[in-house]
Amino acid sequence: MNPCVVCLVRRSGRHFGVDACRGCTTFFRRTVVSKNQYKCSENDTCDIEKSKGLQCKKCRFERCLKMGMRRDYIQSHRDFYDRRSVDNNPIPSISNFQNNVGILSTIEKDYSHLENIREIVHRMEGVNMFMIFQKPSPRGQTYKETYRLLLREFYLVADWISSSFPIFTAFPTSQKDILLRNFYLTFYNLEAGFFACQRNRNDVWFLPNGNFINCQNLESFYHDPYNLQPMTSADAARLFEGTRTQCKRNVLEPMLRENVTQFEFLALAALILFDTGLEGQTDSCLEICRKVRTTVQKEMIHYYSTKRVEEYPLRMANILSIIPSVQKASQKMQNDMEIGHLFNAYSAEKPFFENCVGKR
Repeated sequence: MNPCVVCLVRRSGRHFGVDACRGCTTFFRRTVVSKNQYKCSENDTCDIEKSKGLQCKKCRFERCLKMGMRRDYIQSHRDFYDRRSVDNNPIPSISNFQNNVGILSTIEKDYSHLENIREIVHRMEGVNMFMIFQKPSPRGQTYKETYRLLLREFYLVADWISSSFPIFTAFPTSQKDILLRNFYLTFYNLEAGFFACQRNRNDVWFLPNGNFINCQNLESFYHDPYNLQPMTSADAARLFEGTRTQCKRNVLEPMLRENVTQFEFLALAALILFDTGLEGQTDSCLEICRKVRTTVQKEMIHYYSTKRVEEYPLRMANILSIIPSVQKASQKMQNDMEIGHLFNAYSAEKPFFENCVGKR
């Protein structure tokens, strides 16, 4: 089967005139229908043949056009950014969504697709195109590499959400933005805990690209070969030690203790995505989020009863208690990121804060 002509992952079919995956198809449709205008953070110097270009919205869209995607093939009334998504209009009922295949079984399949996309996209970063199918050995990453990874991951995760949750795509754009910003860093931490469960280790912080942050040696994480930072890597490690402690105590340890399964991890991810009581969240969005959360918890009960888990109410309670712990660690991480950004010390680039951080 031919790969997606834009990002080279497995295509889902022919879309807008070319062989493309769901992620690139969704991105292209969203860009055209919303008439989005993007700017390149690299002053239009991105190499669109590599993933650095694909993480840049402008260069990704230009590659879509270059490879033959047709604007005139889009039927705007079928897109989730159409008139149903105007902020003042009511959000569609969840009933049709509930009557389809279970939420969690659907996102399990789409999560496998996300993992396949990662296999290609992250290997493309900074390597020769002929080397992308050779799996590199895991290694420790620096803060600059990790921030670039998180920005690249933001787009992959956003596409995964769009394909996994039809009800999410029906929200007005402003509400999707609120939910996604609230979700992303917490999901990043939650997934790191799931990676730890898969490997049964808490001494390193595993990343979506297969690499890791060495929790036992934060100086290596804050290493700056050009010595451009206003403080040493040792000082940075001491300053931001609180994040490491919080992540280990509130993410790795409780998730390892419960040995969280993939089903439970994805259930927690769904509950975090459809959070309630967020600043700027409308009443209609809040109502839908509550209904989705109820549906997810019912599916968890069915899962535990089918698996004949002993004392499953207690198991479910312990799993759900992980959410506030991970959120607490994520808030600490975000605060440290903002401190670094404020003092221009070990800070992420502007596009990271514009896209990935929970508040503007």
